[in-house]
Amino acid sequence: MKVKCANKLIWAFLFTTASAIHSNSRNRLPKVPSKISTSTRSRSRSRVTKDKKNKDVLGYRGGDGSTSTMMSSIFNLVNNVAGAGILTLAGGMAKGSSTGIVPGILINSVLGTISAYTFIRIGHVCQITGAQNFKELWAYALGESTTFIVDTMIALMCLAACVIYSGILGDVFTPLLSSIGMPDSLNSRSSNILVITLSMLFPMGLIQDLSGLAFTSILGFAAVIYTVIFLTIRSIDGTYSLDNNGKFITSALKELPAFEKYSHWNFGFNSLNLLSNLALAYIAHYNSPSFYWELENTSPKNYTKMVGISFALLVTLYTLSMLTGYVTFGDACKGNILLNYHPDDVLSTTARAATGFSILFGYPLVLRGARQALQGVAATLLGPSYNKLTSRQFTTLVGLILTFVTIVAITVKDISVVVGLTGAIMGSFIVFIIPALVYIRSMEKKFGSDSAEYQKSKINFALSH
Repeated sequence: MKVKCANKLIWAFLFTTASAIHSNSRNRLPKVPSKISTSTRSRSRSRVTKDKKNKDVLGYRGGDGSTSTMMSSIFNLVNNVAGAGILTLAGGMAKGSSTGIVPGILINSVLGTISAYTFIRIGHVCQITGAQNFKELWAYALGESTTFIVDTMIALMCLAACVIYSGILGDVFTPLLSSIGMPDSLNSRSSNILVITLSMLFPMGLIQDLSGLAFTSILGFAAVIYTVIFLTIRSIDGTYSLDNNGKFITSALKELPAFEKYSHWNFGFNSLNLLSNLALAYIAHYNSPSFYWELENTSPKNYTKMVGISFALLVTLYTLSMLTGYVTFGDACKGNILLNYHPDDVLSTTARAATGFSILFGYPLVLRGARQALQGVAATLLGPSYNKLTSRQFTTLVGLILTFVTIVAITVKDISVVVGLTGAIMGSFIVFIIPALVYIRSMEKKFGSDSAEYQKSKINFALSH
């Protein structure tokens, strides 16, 4: 009965979200102070066209002069934000005494809304200041000497992402290899992570021209969409139902669904697990300047519309993945929800393969982001010579990064632990604290501490937080 009620809630949520997305484009959008000189606007736009070759993998070094339509920008933003963290949301609900379905939806919706608001504000302050990237914006607001904090932040985010990706590779390829007859003595999560790192990740990490991996963006997005569809199908088709003795309720299933702590309304201290997972799931704010300047006919109004629609879609995707996994397995949800499904379930096998290969080919992009950010920290603190590495130094740095990542990924067997810690620490910092700090400080420097714009900026962020 509880699961049937939950399914009704899922459909009701989909209908409500679709209505919200439709109405979003009609709503009046927040205004940005109008005291922006024509020279600032023209100077800002002209600078976007420079230096096409220096666009960073993570995008926080600014745009490359290209423009994107509203629809392509929405796709790119959803694709940039949504990722492997989506696999941990059901497990976040099931942790401890469990988070109920209604509080889970509310937590996700509130965090998604606040994340969208802070993402928008970063774009707006780029228009006001003319800053082309996150590092330049930070320097304007808080000083050039502290920009190493941005590189440190990006480095930590990329290293955490690499650990999560390595863990998922071990999670998904172990059952895949088992399904094709690999002996258990040669097929463990730890050994698979080590072999994949040495045979594939390290060689790919040494490739400096990663333009050939551009297809991984679409592959990763397709994997996310397929996984959400698969989770939704399995939540309503009864194949994992205990009541109806579902098709996959067999001894081969590692853990049967359990609903002792399953709830519609429960909310408590353990809900912080879900909150931390979601905080990481919405992080992409260091890319906000790139999305702002690359939007065709960019303006605060158009940018707000684009971000609003994108985050509404993200809230929908996250809610579906979170609820469908939870109503299927309840208290038994694992940190990686794909580990719950039967090894003979063809749809789950496809989801594992799609997720595994999208991460495998996208891994070098994240690894490169970590390497560039670490070089940035070294260059700021120790001297500009660290911006360029010799071939030997380059190989050594990649090897050291992968050694650290592999040790952590093998040691921490539940990826949700890394997701939760990263979300709790970096999520609150990047999504909530930095945007407010940069926006308020920029308004003060641009308009003065006695200006109405500065006072309004403090009130707006106080109300949103």
